[in-house]
Amino acid sequence: MDFNSFITFCKGLEGLTLPTIGGKAHFVLSSVEHDRLHYIVESTGKIRHSTRPWIEAVLDHHKKTKSFRPKDYQDITFNASYTLALIKLYLEHQPK
Repeated sequence: MDFNSFITFCKGLEGLTLPTIGGKAHFVLSSVEHDRLHYIVESTGKIRHSTRPWIEAVLDHHKKTKSFRPKDYQDITFNASYTLALIKLYLEHQPK
């Protein structure tokens, strides 16, 4: 999966409330820019974001490891649970 196709997919999810990869918490993908994703944590209302370098690093690490465990990405970003949730949705919507 490349960065641009991932961002294009994410644009279709703007405004939706989604579960984190663990499923215990929820977030709203509030906006998608060409190089940044903005999330609102449902329980706190806090805004989080991921920029292109972090997103690409998570995409690359996932491509190599296939891991959906956020702790495997802590050296990249603590916001991995949001990006991983989006990666999972992206992969589920790809033709088999």
